[in-house]
Amino acid sequence: MSKAERPGLPDGVREVDIEHLYSRFADRGLQYGPAFRGLRSVWSHGEEVYADSALDSTAGGDDYLLHPALLDTALQAALVPDLERDDRTFLPFALRGIRVHRTGVRAVRIHTVPGDGGVSLALTGDDGEPVATVGTLVRRAVTADQLDAAAQRTQLLRVAWKSVVQQSDHADQLHWGFLGTDRIGLTGALKATRRSFDSYPSLSELDSVLREGTSVPDVVVVSCTDEDSPVRSAAQRALMLVQEWLADDRLAKSRLVLVSSGAVAARAEEDLSDVSGAAVWGLLRSAQSEHPGRFVLVDVDDPGNSGRALVAAVASDEPQLAVRQGSLLRPRLVRCPPPQGRKSLTGTVVITGGTGALGRLFARHLVTRHDVKHLVLLSRRGPDAPGAAELVAELDELGARADVIACDAADRPSLERALAGIPAPSAVIHTAGVLADAAVGTLTPRGLDKVLRPKVDAALHLHELIRDPDCVFVMFSSVAGLAGNAGQANYAAANAVLDALAHHRRTHGLQGMSLAWGLWESEGGMGSDLSAADRNRMKRSGFAPLGYDQGLALFDVALSGDDAVLSPVRLNEAGLTGDIPAVLEELAPARTGKHGVTDTLVSRLADLPDDERDAAAVEFVRAVAATVLGYDSADDIDPDREFGEIGLDSIGNLELSRHLAAATGLRLPATLVFDHPTPAGLASHLRQLLQESNS
Repeated sequence: MSKAERPGLPDGVREVDIEHLYSRFADRGLQYGPAFRGLRSVWSHGEEVYADSALDSTAGGDDYLLHPALLDTALQAALVPDLERDDRTFLPFALRGIRVHRTGVRAVRIHTVPGDGGVSLALTGDDGEPVATVGTLVRRAVTADQLDAAAQRTQLLRVAWKSVVQQSDHADQLHWGFLGTDRIGLTGALKATRRSFDSYPSLSELDSVLREGTSVPDVVVVSCTDEDSPVRSAAQRALMLVQEWLADDRLAKSRLVLVSSGAVAARAEEDLSDVSGAAVWGLLRSAQSEHPGRFVLVDVDDPGNSGRALVAAVASDEPQLAVRQGSLLRPRLVRCPPPQGRKSLTGTVVITGGTGALGRLFARHLVTRHDVKHLVLLSRRGPDAPGAAELVAELDELGARADVIACDAADRPSLERALAGIPAPSAVIHTAGVLADAAVGTLTPRGLDKVLRPKVDAALHLHELIRDPDCVFVMFSSVAGLAGNAGQANYAAANAVLDALAHHRRTHGLQGMSLAWGLWESEGGMGSDLSAADRNRMKRSGFAPLGYDQGLALFDVALSGDDAVLSPVRLNEAGLTGDIPAVLEELAPARTGKHGVTDTLVSRLADLPDDERDAAAVEFVRAVAATVLGYDSADDIDPDREFGEIGLDSIGNLELSRHLAAATGLRLPATLVFDHPTPAGLASHLRQLLQESNS
């Protein structure tokens, strides 16, 4: 609603953009459910606030003098000025002088006025007649950290597999192909549907066929399950396939469907017989984030009878699916109810990466919070690691003995020797890991191995050597393995294996838990090497860095849970409102206000005379680049300066290309920014492409 459409507003009011208002509240620690997101328009006038609020159509209200959701939106309006200040939030503390003048109202106009000792509220109807008044609203200041501490249990996520309605209409008309060796009987399943398809033993064979003029297949299916294949081999083959697929422009409109069997657990009781396939899923999740619409992941329980379900999976347009007894299930991260009770660790606890940032943090926590008296800290440098002697002395003062042992946990003989000298451990915590980020198109086998070795090799060796069913076995993975962070295909692959291993151990009578952490707000850990662009990218992905106290509290809560995989994170709702992976959709807030339609370059240029369109295109590109780079304003982007000089890396290039593709409706190449390296040059190129597409 514009100012002109809203009577009673004084001159000088400023309209507040409410599209992300509830996300901004959430960033301050205030989480409002759908029924309490009723603000429709908000204006500020100094410290005064004017707002319009309405109940959702599904909300009841006949039994209330004044519906609590309407009253609460008035309290929310009074908090709006605080959003412009520091990180304090003023919570409603006391209400005085409440009067309800009219009942049965479902929409109100709100006016808040600050005064001595509080804020007064006036709620009126569309006719201007009073509905309710509050003489004084008394508020008390709290910080976002205090609210986060009070709501720690709401930050545990789990994966829920949810049903998808099957439809196969347009998939029936597609040209299908099968690539490579059929290890699990998929070709027979597809033939059973009377579907004609072409078989290609390799991508080189497909290339030869296309050179002869054969039409490009719309869908190409490949089996990625080989239970005898080591994790590293499976991941390397998948990486090579993805890179070769992306390099062929003829396949730009085709989808590559990678089918596994036993690589994910869509039910708690399921075993993951294909742990190597889990690495493929992790790697492809990142490839999907970087190249939306190009890849599909499907895990089938009965490959020989999965033809119809496979066709329906492709028709669903879901990027990841599991087929179970003919039904389609899609993964979604959801909030996990807080586990009941508290589980403490006792006895001897082994920590891999024990002298690293997280290892040191949890060593102290286990002693001070869990009263652990004996720790064995494994690290490659052992006692020679920086700070190791000081850590041992500190733990000794706290009443615990810490043995620091030089051990490369990724080397089985080294790990076996280290464990042989330890009394039967009561718990093992695997924290080791490294980052080596790169776009999937530029990721090398060496970059893949660098991440797999300390995280996956070590975890598999621990799994083989720790067979005591009473030993608590906790692995530190990452939400990157579930969400598929762009630029982290190697890291996502490694962490997906840890998640799979936790499921696998449980179905074989052993203990196993994988904690898929969000980014830690740490000094000296893996996150310390992230650039400003990396951190901005993480924030836009919907996750904010976890503080030490937050993470430790979440660890204690998760330890009592029954799930094999839990994800302790700190959500950033403002980052969940844009282009996010499908697995995060149910965490995203409902869009509010009048800004729900995505602005596009096409719609922006359509309303302008031709002589203004070039400048508008440049401004649009600058605005998108500012978002990708985390700049405050498009004014910070020099239109004639090369993107690389202002901080755009290869992953940012992919993100910028995705945004521009969505804004133009054009299919843009991955080399877009390299071919047109300045905002002005890129804008001119986009204008030319749009003109050609309309001619």
